[in-house]
Amino acid sequence: MQEKLYDYAVIGGDMRQVYLTEELADPSRRICYYALSASPKEGHCSPTAYLTNAATLQEACNVSSQLICPIPLSTDGTHLNQRVLTDGLTLQQLLDELHAGQLFFAGAIPPAFRDEAEKKGVKVYDLMEVPSLSYFNTLATAEGAICEAISMSPINLHKSRCLILGYGKCGSTLAHYLKGMSCYLDIITRDPLEQSQAALTAVHVDGIEALENRVMDYDFIFNTIPALVLTAPLLKKMKPQVTIIDIASAPGGVDFAAASELNLCARLAPGLPGKYAPASSARAIKETIEIMLKE
Repeated sequence: MQEKLYDYAVIGGDMRQVYLTEELADPSRRICYYALSASPKEGHCSPTAYLTNAATLQEACNVSSQLICPIPLSTDGTHLNQRVLTDGLTLQQLLDELHAGQLFFAGAIPPAFRDEAEKKGVKVYDLMEVPSLSYFNTLATAEGAICEAISMSPINLHKSRCLILGYGKCGSTLAHYLKGMSCYLDIITRDPLEQSQAALTAVHVDGIEALENRVMDYDFIFNTIPALVLTAPLLKKMKPQVTIIDIASAPGGVDFAAASELNLCARLAPGLPGKYAPASSARAIKETIEIMLKE
């Protein structure tokens, strides 16, 4: 095994990874990066930072002690989440370059990838298993969802009729924001405990069976459920000017083909923290990694 020239290799991802590279780049660390969506800005780094762009994945991995990959690691379960390499980069290609003794950080790591990496002697850390970062991610996601809604709709969110589908971490945080914007808020969730919690915030709380009779009431619908819930028959009942923001994991919970045919304004909006709050998200990731290393 070669001598470790770099303390960290930052690989792939969205603008969070770019800002994270800048956050890490100080005189105490040697950093390389590969397949970032943009080049780190020298002015955002320490002038004496040791920072370089690796020419290949092999170069980035082979001489780095710690690797930081995206949140999520993959969006399709097969390829690394990155936006630069036109031919793509598979998780298997990444696995092939890992070796014993390395530390590997990423988010939403597939179990099979974790198992194979650990068999090679790699210590794997899933960033999204840290509650503080998971919570911060919901804040950035909620703010991004609201930005998407405002940019897509001709009406104000203030005093509008809003529906949130699902009341997990993202749904509950989004509800808090929308309530603060004086929205008339309804929530639909299957879970009885979530229904009890949602009743503290929403005007109406119902199970999924109530959706058919209420879906025509809303100006904005935010989906967080990673399963098809807004089907073509339901979409046909909606207001023509409704705005639908789907922040569930791909492929989301909306029949987007039907929405397009009906000329409804609907958007699948993944990666909102990387789009709307990459610098803040990067700082939270860096702090999370530092906590993990201390533990």
